[in-house]
Amino acid sequence: MWVLFGISAGAILGLYDFWTKKAMTGNAVLPVVFWSSLFGALAWIPAFFPVSARLGVFVDISRTSLAEQALILVKSLAMTLSWLFAYYSVRDLPMSFSGAVRASGPIWTFVGGALLFGEMLTPVQILAVLVSVVAYYVLSVVGRKEGIDALRSGPMLMMLIATILSAMTTVYDKFIVQKLNTPIYAVQAYSALDRCALAFVVLAVASYRSNLPRLRWSSAVPLVGLAWVAAELIYFFAIADPDANVTYLSIFRRTSLVVGFMLSVTLIGEHSVRAKSIVITLIVLSTAVLILDR
Repeated sequence: MWVLFGISAGAILGLYDFWTKKAMTGNAVLPVVFWSSLFGALAWIPAFFPVSARLGVFVDISRTSLAEQALILVKSLAMTLSWLFAYYSVRDLPMSFSGAVRASGPIWTFVGGALLFGEMLTPVQILAVLVSVVAYYVLSVVGRKEGIDALRSGPMLMMLIATILSAMTTVYDKFIVQKLNTPIYAVQAYSALDRCALAFVVLAVASYRSNLPRLRWSSAVPLVGLAWVAAELIYFFAIADPDANVTYLSIFRRTSLVVGFMLSVTLIGEHSVRAKSIVITLIVLSTAVLILDR
């Protein structure tokens, strides 16, 4: 089931990426980060009321220690920083480019998984990971005609930083859930509230120092926050499984590129569609190899 959960989370993240791109149209980064975080936090508010116990998602405030709250806050801080870097990048890059940079995610996750959990891959699995990573790199090369120098692009660098932070969070999530036995719903709910509070602080400080433009409302803004909540919840179902491999999950989450790319081609007008489609097919095949070679 953790494999299915991982792929499902990746598909929802594809919607998240697309809505993020739409939400950034005509907007500054910080207001979008805050308002999307706010809707994500609001989605978890009902979990703190006893009536939610009927659905199995009740979060008992009295059962979460200060130490656990501190650990969750570390996760929330890393995620908020990752979002800030990623949103600045997504605003300026085509979706295929931002996806290409995220190709390095499995590498960073693999390093963390190997060091902390002893997760090692077979030669076939390593080859599949490398094919996926190379495919994302080639995708960025194909897009050079769009006028983006991958080695000198500030948005590309910001996406790389966001990817590394996300990979660190992936490993940290498994540590919190499996090693500390922290309830999944508590991690999700408190993290959503923390991210909203952190985003508000950043927005307030930035607004005080300079005159930021107001948010240009779009239905994509709440959809960004809600899609992230759904994807992260399903993803946590995956990592809660003792058999879950965080390197696999990182690859499965990359299926978000397929969904996001298809939506971008259909609704935004992505360029070099044929060449990019071939590369994305290689990514899907490498993901299939990882599943079949378990």
